[in-house]
Amino acid sequence: MTPEEFRNGLTRLNWKQSDFAMEAGLSPVSVSNWLTGVAPLPVWAQRHLELLLTLHDLAAKLLEPPTKKARIARREAALPVDRNA
Repeated sequence: MTPEEFRNGLTRLNWKQSDFAMEAGLSPVSVSNWLTGVAPLPVWAQRHLELLLTLHDLAAKLLEPPTKKARIARREAALPVDRNA
């Protein structure tokens, strides 16, 4: 993962460098150093961001407000089945 890809991941989460630093228990300077190339981007930080992005995408998918069509389908699925038909 490049520093730019890491920065884009933070943007997708709507996080600042300081947000990631606080979440990871680091100094904001450490994250800044990764993104400016002063220090290499640790593999653990890359994996942590990838996990956060996966959870973000999953939450968006699962917690998406239902559409009218989905609500109707859910109601119909909950109706008792007429076994005489």
